[in-house]
Amino acid sequence: MSVAVTTRASKVPVSDQAYVDSLRKMHVTQPSKAKALAWELFQELQKPAQQYRLAGVFAEGSAPESPDGDCEGINMNLYGNPVLRGLDYLIRLGRMLGGMGWAGKTFNTDGTGYNRLTGSTKIAAMAVMPHYKLRKINGELIGFDFYHCIDNSPVAPNIPVRSLNYASPEHNNPLILPKTRDEIVEIVPDVFLGRVLIRDDFGWNLSGYFGLRYPVGG
Repeated sequence: MSVAVTTRASKVPVSDQAYVDSLRKMHVTQPSKAKALAWELFQELQKPAQQYRLAGVFAEGSAPESPDGDCEGINMNLYGNPVLRGLDYLIRLGRMLGGMGWAGKTFNTDGTGYNRLTGSTKIAAMAVMPHYKLRKINGELIGFDFYHCIDNSPVAPNIPVRSLNYASPEHNNPLILPKTRDEIVEIVPDVFLGRVLIRDDFGWNLSGYFGLRYPVGG
């Protein structure tokens, strides 16, 4: 769904579709500014009153080439599952209390990757997942490994996406992660909108959104 929004660059009301298109055109001559404005858009869509626009913005994305390295993450909305709702609350609370929580994802060009948590999350992670061992790199905790590739989404809009699969037995992922599929699309180069799908007996269900940008800090 397109709605009227006001761009920070021009203060002219445009639809989300038109705004994303304008950011892509801007990226040709002003890539840093386009990436910064795309990230500001994500911060706007993080607000509960604006989250209904996320599906429309996601539909404007395209399947990206894999980032190569650490991406900064922003949690935008997790719902549809008690565990995810709890994680959403903890991530937001942790950020308010000084940055504890999810930091983002790391992609390798060989099709592997993992999630990153701030070092201060260790005690909370051990309490929730006592049998799952997180590794430590550069002061961050890493884990929840995945394989990633481009394929078509099983959920409307059935567009090509870069999918992240957590179900491989060798990863031994905890909680509901083996039933989880993340998908990311590119809004502008190096800025990605993601969504979370959870599989049940009837198929895949949309359960939330997140944002990524490469490199960390934009």
